[in-house]
Amino acid sequence: MIKQASLAAFLVVCAGAIGAQPPDPCAGQVGDALSLCRDNQQRLQQQQLELLQQQFQQQQDRQKHLNEQQRQIRDQLENMRLQNETLRQQLEHEKSANQPAKPPATDYSKSPESKSWGLENPWYWSDYANTEFAMRYGWSPIARRDLSESQRDLRCK
Repeated sequence: MIKQASLAAFLVVCAGAIGAQPPDPCAGQVGDALSLCRDNQQRLQQQQLELLQQQFQQQQDRQKHLNEQQRQIRDQLENMRLQNETLRQQLEHEKSANQPAKPPATDYSKSPESKSWGLENPWYWSDYANTEFAMRYGWSPIARRDLSESQRDLRCK
């Protein structure tokens, strides 16, 4: 029985300490002063509650704004990543399309016929595609010479 009473007293003291409230500011007041004090205390608590609600609403609004900014930044980053990827692909495509003219294994540029052909056709050697075309289909004197040499080789065999 004593153990139960001491346990109950301990729990009351602990509960009081945990849930302790500030002392009643209206303690010791009587009559109209007590009711006026309690009205003031209630009004003060209501104002504090409203202030806390406003602060909470402002915090929620700030959080929504931050979330929206974060979403916009993520979208911008994704757009930039896609744009970067597109530009990288364009650059690779342009690099492969704009390969510099590759000189042939034999340097024909020093021969007199090549020099005269180059003077008459300024694109020769500077435009890889046209130079290859001219060489392949025998339009240049060098290609004609190579063609005639290969035909001579065929006739000799």
